Amino acid sequence: MKYTLLRIHNYFSTLTNTFILLICLTSLCHPVSAQNQNNINQAARIETIKAIQDANNLYYDRSYREAIDAFKALLKTELTQNQNDSIRLMLGQSHAKIGEDADARSIFMEMINENPNGSYATQAVHQLTYLFSQRYQYNEALLQCQQILKQHPNTSAGSIAAYLSAYYFYVEGKQEKAMEGYKFFLDTYPDSIYRSSGVSNLVRLYTENERFDEAEKLIKKRMELNPTDTTLIEELASLYQQQEHHQKALDLYISILDRNPTNTSIRRKLGSLYLELGNKKQAIIEWEKIVAGQIDKDQQMGSIFLSNKLYDEAIDSFRKAIASNRSYGYLYTQLAAAYKIQAKIDEAADVYIDGLLNVGMSISHREAIWGAMVDIYEGERQKPLQDKLISKIQDAYNRNPKNISSAITLGELLFYAKQLDASLDIFIKLYPTYSTSMDTTMTRFAKILERNHNPYATEFYKAHIKYSRDMRQISSSRLKLAKLYQKEKMWDDAAAILLRLQKDNASTTESQLILSLIQLHGQNNPIAAQGTVLPLLTQQLDTEKYRNIQLILAECYILQKKHILARQLLTPIADNYNKSKAHARKLIADSYFYGNEFDTAIKEYQKVIQVSKYDHLTNDALDKIVLIQDNKDFLTLPLTDYANALQLYLSGNIDAAITQCEDTIALHPKALIVDDLWMLLGTIHRSQSNYGDALHSYRQVVSQKASLAVEALTQIASIFEEKNDFSNAAETYTNILTTYPDNSIVPYARQQLDILTKLIGNQQTDIP
Repeated sequence: MKYTLLRIHNYFSTLTNTFILLICLTSLCHPVSAQNQNNINQAARIETIKAIQDANNLYYDRSYREAIDAFKALLKTELTQNQNDSIRLMLGQSHAKIGEDADARSIFMEMINENPNGSYATQAVHQLTYLFSQRYQYNEALLQCQQILKQHPNTSAGSIAAYLSAYYFYVEGKQEKAMEGYKFFLDTYPDSIYRSSGVSNLVRLYTENERFDEAEKLIKKRMELNPTDTTLIEELASLYQQQEHHQKALDLYISILDRNPTNTSIRRKLGSLYLELGNKKQAIIEWEKIVAGQIDKDQQMGSIFLSNKLYDEAIDSFRKAIASNRSYGYLYTQLAAAYKIQAKIDEAADVYIDGLLNVGMSISHREAIWGAMVDIYEGERQKPLQDKLISKIQDAYNRNPKNISSAITLGELLFYAKQLDASLDIFIKLYPTYSTSMDTTMTRFAKILERNHNPYATEFYKAHIKYSRDMRQISSSRLKLAKLYQKEKMWDDAAAILLRLQKDNASTTESQLILSLIQLHGQNNPIAAQGTVLPLLTQQLDTEKYRNIQLILAECYILQKKHILARQLLTPIADNYNKSKAHARKLIADSYFYGNEFDTAIKEYQKVIQVSKYDHLTNDALDKIVLIQDNKDFLTLPLTDYANALQLYLSGNIDAAITQCEDTIALHPKALIVDDLWMLLGTIHRSQSNYGDALHSYRQVVSQKASLAVEALTQIASIFEEKNDFSNAAETYTNILTTYPDNSIVPYARQQLDILTKLIGNQQTDIP
């Protein structure tokens, strides 16, 4: 409906002035027509707001190039001044994000010059100087501020520029100029929203430079304007305290408390001042007034003592707090912190263990304790402490294996000591009795392992799937396990798990999309992938998911040589501003490549480069352009065969793809594309674990000393690594380093060689 209204609106906007006048006159007699016009205008406004939101989403999704195109298109439409300024600010920020500083500066300066008193102009000043400060070019930021200040004095933009000028003088180490800058700012712009910050910064600078008299005069001058401003009184008290004018500071703190006895911040500072004067008793009296009548007074007093380095008192308070609330993990971390500061590590460890045994199964409390504990527990240097704590809890566990607190704590101790098998064994033993608690524990530790890229995460997920009774959690772990298998390119295992979800009616849109991608790119089965995504089109989906399904479906069509059908899906996506634009454009180019329309393919790949950021889409487009341009010999027949072989391979027709490659090499042995065909053969054989044939194919490229020789050698080394043949892998990388010392692959080869050298050393150490 809204698109119909927009078309009507666009139609009316092209009418002549006479006809518009006629419509307006008619609307006086026919109110319904006027209402229709209002509906049209409202629909147009809604469509504009939606377009602005879509463009902003591109920015927040970090699709900055697409965002720029969308913002530029919006600026050509009818907008309110507010919308126009907002869009231009976002456009400038988008240019800045991809390093197009000149374009960003131009936009920001234009906004400042147009309306230096506008709210967007002040934001533009911040963004403009940030372009330099983020690169630590503070002097350039300073020059920019001074230029704005000169052009627009006594304006909102000038106010911000003056404030930032003082700040950049400070970060440049020019403290004298910074102080002059803040004085100028405060004198010139007394009503600025940054005045309080300016005063505080100038006072701090005066204090750092021991210009206490000037700091005091500044504060008192401000106090004359606002004598009840407790912030200024507090700053003056702090200034006196730094000069050891303790009585003056005391009097000011007390005067604030006389006006506002509930000001806990001031009372806390008053207590600290008493402590500084050696009157600990009076300090504690003041602090106790803060917590009087509160349930968690022991906890609060412990925190106050800790921040004032009264560690014995802090320990006593936290122990009292724990006695009344043994399940609150935060108390244990604070008590342990007091011991750690005093280097009493054993006492701190005992506190952590006591906490783990008492907080129950709460994830937040247990994670908080372990977050504080790991720095004294993890690592080889901490092994004596690990052994001691494990032994202590092991004894408790042996006495009562069904006690979940000691069992969970032992499992955690073993987990963080990297004894993962033993840890998992304990958790599995607890499952029959504590299924719900163990679900939480198992998924928690699986996530930690996954986050640390530890392959043992799969064992935790598999155990959870096997022993859990909660079908919802089992399905969740199956999906996570499938994703891990997908990362490891274990396509069949990943697909099997996702198909099980499908069979159990537990699949989701996400799991089906992942399954289709695995079928398409991992198992090279576009027909199966098509069957997986087609039913999703009938569901209620958000725009992004719907586009993703269309992209997958189009790729399935391309690999089945249904090129026109694919382009019908892709063209609307490629012609609009969205984050999938470059992907759609690249698939359109692929459709022409696999359709053997190479000149058109080049034009389409060039469009990809224009709209895509520097990523795999750009790289693939460039590779295809070079491939086509460099292989037009023999009337492009070998190139056509190569494209057909690649399409056959990606469609899962392995034998046909191999035959196509071998026949083309035999028929056109002198063709320029022969090396690419050998590389493709190596890839196909390797995908089928036919490593001998793969090595043979790659070695053909190496023997020709062709431009692809380095890539072929890298693939050979990779195969040796995969087979744990570290010596041959190291020899191959050494060959790359010595034969092709200037190639861009050298840093990677050197890195792999270092890793392999260590692995070979470990193998030799293990030999009896």
